[in-house]
Amino acid sequence: MKALWELGRGSVSEVRGELSGRGHELAYTTVMTLLGRLAAKSAVLVDKAREPFVYKPAHRRESVLRDRLRDFVKDVFDGRADSLVLGLVEDESLSREELRAIEKKIDEAETKRSRAK
Repeated sequence: MKALWELGRGSVSEVRGELSGRGHELAYTTVMTLLGRLAAKSAVLVDKAREPFVYKPAHRRESVLRDRLRDFVKDVFDGRADSLVLGLVEDESLSREELRAIEKKIDEAETKRSRAK
């Protein structure tokens, strides 16, 4: 999916090339099988009007990541997003810039919620 999100759309060969650039050397048939499985799961759309077929993501990266993060918080943190965020904030590996970016997002969320009331 990452390769398709990066490309926007592409043939098996183009997706294979993008994956190779990321250090994943896969056979053409392997990429074709993976794209076919993703299409069967409705994760990608296939334009079969011409050959080679062109594949494109069925969902935006941001919406998939948001859904996966919600599932992760639910499964790992019992639905407590604050536990996840506090764990990240307390992690000594976060830079000052990353901490400021988190603060900024919290401020933006508070402002947005206060306007909605």
